[in-house]
Amino acid sequence: MSKKSRTKMDLTPKECNILAANAKLTEQEIREWHTDFLRQYPSGTLDQKTFIDYYQKLHPDDKADVIQIFERIDVNDDGTIDFNELLVLIAIRKKLGSLEQRLAFVFDLWDDSEDGQIDQQELTNLISAMYYRAGINDQKGEWNPKKRAKEIIAKLDISGDKKLSKQEFVNGCRNDPVIYGLLVSR
Repeated sequence: MSKKSRTKMDLTPKECNILAANAKLTEQEIREWHTDFLRQYPSGTLDQKTFIDYYQKLHPDDKADVIQIFERIDVNDDGTIDFNELLVLIAIRKKLGSLEQRLAFVFDLWDDSEDGQIDQQELTNLISAMYYRAGINDQKGEWNPKKRAKEIIAKLDISGDKKLSKQEFVNGCRNDPVIYGLLVSR
């Protein structure tokens, strides 16, 4: 199921498994969290004000710029955050683990084909989403996601199949100065 075709209420088994493996939560805890989220927010979405209140309840001691966080995780730029977009926030939070662990988590979320590899289109989509979350709207030249995806794959595709394994992806993003900067500064 593509990310674009599913509803905002869905929590796919894949996402549940990835979150359980990476966030040290059980599948039951995640499903309860998801159910509670939908009980509190029946539309399945949070507008900016509601998200700020929700975030501050979850992280009362966090002094982060919550508006900036909202803008970064509103991937489809519709002015709302759904539960699935919250997964991205969890993935990039430093509390989740090392940079390598966060990259592996992101890889799993964006491996739409679920073949254990990310092709150029999947990588382009991921890089584009990361840029938008970082506020980079002019995606030309050095910031062209398709060009960057092609360069990363060309540089790191050891097998020559024009796809990246999880390890190739983690190494590529960790060693790419632009993507690395986006991940470590957040």
